[in-house]
Amino acid sequence: MNTQPIVLIVDDEEPIRKLLKSRFEREGMTVITATNAAEAEVAIAENPKIHLMVSDVKMPGKDGLTLTREVKESGRNLKVIVMTGHGEKSTAIQALRLGASDYLEKPFDMEEMTHSVKRTLNEIQLEQGNGFAPKVVSLPNQAQDTANESDTWTEVENTSSYTVLKKKWSEAFEKEYLTNVLAKHQGNVTAASREAAVDRSNFLRLLRRHQIDASVYRTTKKAA
Repeated sequence: MNTQPIVLIVDDEEPIRKLLKSRFEREGMTVITATNAAEAEVAIAENPKIHLMVSDVKMPGKDGLTLTREVKESGRNLKVIVMTGHGEKSTAIQALRLGASDYLEKPFDMEEMTHSVKRTLNEIQLEQGNGFAPKVVSLPNQAQDTANESDTWTEVENTSSYTVLKKKWSEAFEKEYLTNVLAKHQGNVTAASREAAVDRSNFLRLLRRHQIDASVYRTTKKAA
């Protein structure tokens, strides 16, 4: 039984690769690094047991979004966390829609990154049952000594609740972004979809899903 998760870090910045590798290894993970998408593809092909890929979006050559899409379309059971530039909301939404489990903005907080990675690994363990180290279950007021055992990489938390909350948060974030970009372009769906880097028909589908009426923003702007 494999007691350590395998994490692939993809980033063209060496300091970030070294920083994440050092931290994840201290957390009991096996770490593989790649400087670009091409190296990541080779690593994935050579290491079919990789559980999680943490990838930057902006890299020379193929970008992280394309890499994420191809990984997800390949049918591999590989989770992805992406690192985006500060304020790049449209990129973050694209990553989530492509199947990324989470995203963090650069410069990221190391503790936030570590928690995101552990939560995602917990999701893998729940999905695959006994495929990895046994899950540590913590009851209220129970001593936490067992949570520090070296033969497990499971973070003690209610992952099911987190998954539900993350889905709700993602939907709320998406709706907020859509309304903001529509307001910015005075209800012009074509211009808004272009800024969001989403096909117009898909943009309209998202508006319908969130029950957003683009005409409201045109009327409000004209009235102003």
